[in-house]
Amino acid sequence: MHILVTGSTDFVGQAVIRHLALAGHRLRALIPPGPESPALPPGVPVEAILTAPDDVRGLRAALAGVDAVVSVAGARLPAPDEDPLGLVRHTQALAEAAADARTPAILHLSTLGAEPSSAFPWFKAHGLAELALRRSGVPLTVFRTGIPFGAGDAFSTTFALLLHATPVFPLPAGGTTLLHPLWVEDLAATVALTVETRPPRGETLALGGPEHLSLREAAETLSRALGLRRRFVGASPAYLRHLITWLRYFFPRLPVSPFWLDYFAADRIAPPDTLPREFGLLPERFAHRLQHLEGVPWRKRLLQTLLAR
Repeated sequence: MHILVTGSTDFVGQAVIRHLALAGHRLRALIPPGPESPALPPGVPVEAILTAPDDVRGLRAALAGVDAVVSVAGARLPAPDEDPLGLVRHTQALAEAAADARTPAILHLSTLGAEPSSAFPWFKAHGLAELALRRSGVPLTVFRTGIPFGAGDAFSTTFALLLHATPVFPLPAGGTTLLHPLWVEDLAATVALTVETRPPRGETLALGGPEHLSLREAAETLSRALGLRRRFVGASPAYLRHLITWLRYFFPRLPVSPFWLDYFAADRIAPPDTLPREFGLLPERFAHRLQHLEGVPWRKRLLQTLLAR
């Protein structure tokens, strides 16, 4: 099959591209114009298409001859300065272009908690993006995923950085919110299997790893993996929102934003048996796949992040 991958420069997109290439598919990657080189996986043959993700004409050209689209931009935590409406605009443009091009299938990676009526901007944007794709009439499969983790992610890597910043670590509402971490390679394998064996029929699949972890349990697991002893204390989300805003005034490159607090404001979990039941996969536990945190000069990276302008 000839597959277009959008949002392919993040760590989820790279894993998806690798798995699809191993399955023998011809790949085309949508690359937004910008000063930075695209972070495509090395050694994988990919046809790069340079166009803005909200350019309908450019997207229509990128979709020529494509058998399926895999949209991966939604399967992540938001970047600190990201506009949630950007995700909506990009997905609406993709929906319009795919309908015009009569694209046979779209596989869209979204997030647990996505709803058009959500009170949280990031999750509302995801819900509106899903709605735009459904209204396009293109055959669709939506994956609402737990928080993806792996090398280059925004969750475990950023937490590791912050854990090196302070011996006393505040957690919103005591860290009782439940998360459902999903190893990025398990997520990418699921996408590849779906392309091969599961024709799109408008379904929404909620995906996560084999365990539900509270935010506190995830933070303690990361501390042990890093060899750190940290004291975790509960803090009011409103206080943390003000603290993050204040810190970002002095440290603009701080890799967290109030959107993170929105993610941790409610449980983000799925049935833990979806991958074994639907795809025959046994997903990895969070504590077993943190090797990407080993050997990193965290203190040097922390100083570079805080002092960069």
